[in-house]
Amino acid sequence: MCSKQPGRLRCGESEKEPSVQAVPRPETWGQHLAHWISQAGSPPVMGLVLLLLILPRVSGPRLWMWTGLYILLVMVAPLGFLLWQLHRGQVTDLDVHFRQQRTWSFAITCLSLLLAWTAMAFSGAPPVLLLMVGTSLVQWLALFLITLRWKISVHAASIAGTTLILVWGFGLAATPFVIVVPLVAWSRVKLRRHTPAQVIAGVLLGCVAFSIALLLTPGLGAPGVFTP
Repeated sequence: MCSKQPGRLRCGESEKEPSVQAVPRPETWGQHLAHWISQAGSPPVMGLVLLLLILPRVSGPRLWMWTGLYILLVMVAPLGFLLWQLHRGQVTDLDVHFRQQRTWSFAITCLSLLLAWTAMAFSGAPPVLLLMVGTSLVQWLALFLITLRWKISVHAASIAGTTLILVWGFGLAATPFVIVVPLVAWSRVKLRRHTPAQVIAGVLLGCVAFSIALLLTPGLGAPGVFTP
C-alpha cells in the first residue's frame, strides 16, 4: 500500500528523482489560507521582520556594516543559492519539499551563517545581532544533521527562534507574537508538507537553539532590553 504521509513520495514516484507534480499543492480554502500563513511565516520573511523590529533599537559604530553583513550572509546568500538550485531544476520548489534535495541548500546556509557569526564575534558586532545570527547558526547546524535522516520543519524552528528573540528583547509587549507559532505549525501540517511530529520537533529545536545562543553570547544585558 502506498504511503500518504506528509514528506513521503506518492505512489509511482521515484525516491531518486522527485517530481514537481508530487509536491502537495493547496486545493481547499483552508489549504489556501494555510499557504499564505506559511509564506508570511517563512524563514526569509521572519528574518527580515526580526531585523526591522530590532535594528532601530540598536546603536554603535559601524552598525551599517553589520546590517549589510547580516542581510548578505544570513538572508541573500542562502536564498540566492536556493533560487539558483530551483532555476537549474535541482529542487522542486522553494520549500524544498523532498528531504533528499535539502542537503546542499542546508549546507550552504550553515556555511554562510558560520561566516557571518565568525565575522561578528571577532569584530565587535552589537550583541543582539550576534544573538540573532547565533540562534540561526545553531538551528541550521541541527537542521542539517537531522535532515540527513529525517525531515523536520524549518518553518517551525525559525518561527520559534524568532519569537523567543522578540520576547527576550521586548518582554510582554511581544507576547502576542507567540500566537504566530501554532499558526505556522498548523499551516505546515494543513499543507501536507509535514507531520505534527515534524513541526513539534521544529518548534523544540528553535527553542533549544535560542537557549544555546543566549548562553554563548556575551554582553546582552537583561531580558526586556528594548522595553521603554
